[in-house]
Amino acid sequence: MVKTGSSMIAIKVKDEDYLVVIGGYGSSSNNTPPQPSAQYSKDGDIQWCNEIHMYRLKTGEWTSPTVTGDRPPPIYNFTLTSITNTTAILFGGYDGHRMSNDVYVFEFTDTSVKCTKFSNPGRSVQWPKERSLHSSVLINCSSRPHLLVVGGLGTSDCWLLNINKMEWKELTNIPDSVTDRLRNSLSVWNETQTTHWIIEFGGIGSDYSSISDTRFIEMISSTGDLVVQSVLDINEYQKRRIQGINTYMYMYMYQTRVSLM
Repeated sequence: MVKTGSSMIAIKVKDEDYLVVIGGYGSSSNNTPPQPSAQYSKDGDIQWCNEIHMYRLKTGEWTSPTVTGDRPPPIYNFTLTSITNTTAILFGGYDGHRMSNDVYVFEFTDTSVKCTKFSNPGRSVQWPKERSLHSSVLINCSSRPHLLVVGGLGTSDCWLLNINKMEWKELTNIPDSVTDRLRNSLSVWNETQTTHWIIEFGGIGSDYSSISDTRFIEMISSTGDLVVQSVLDINEYQKRRIQGINTYMYMYMYQTRVSLM
């Protein structure tokens, strides 16, 4: 179906590249035939779905994989993030009636996808509240992959998920200037094996005004855990990089002088 609010990732199966598109909503009046086994919810002229499509780049062919396990309901405005070449993770979203805080892990082959659902077990377990229009990014530290989730509709917080253990931890030392956003974008730069920069740009604030600034979250992986080292605006980040370059040049010139003595 013609839609928005879906999400797309790239995967690689058997050395071939695919795109995967999941979910979304759009007009119910379009003439696209429904995908076999997919579900659709409708409200007036709008419908939303849990379609899962794969696009094989080599042939330009769209296919409908066989879906097993815990298929998500019709949903949109979630995040879908690659974990490995053949796995991905979905978090949050809106099903037309309520927001979600469920996690789904997808395992892809060239013809199928297995879905596994993880929900809040309750009790005293830390788990983020329901949200949509948030942003997520994968941090691959030396020991295990983590999913960082920032902001979203009705929230102003930041959470880190240890994917292997499926354990959430709220990062309480992140300022509102980073978390009080929705429709924001995140990217990650692994400066070293232990230093990870999360770059956040734009979005919409709680007052629904557009945000155009950039924030940088420095995270350090130590003994298998990720710790927030600093949160910088773009001016502070540029100053930090210049200081690093100056330090490098000083050490280079010093070592050169020593070697010439």
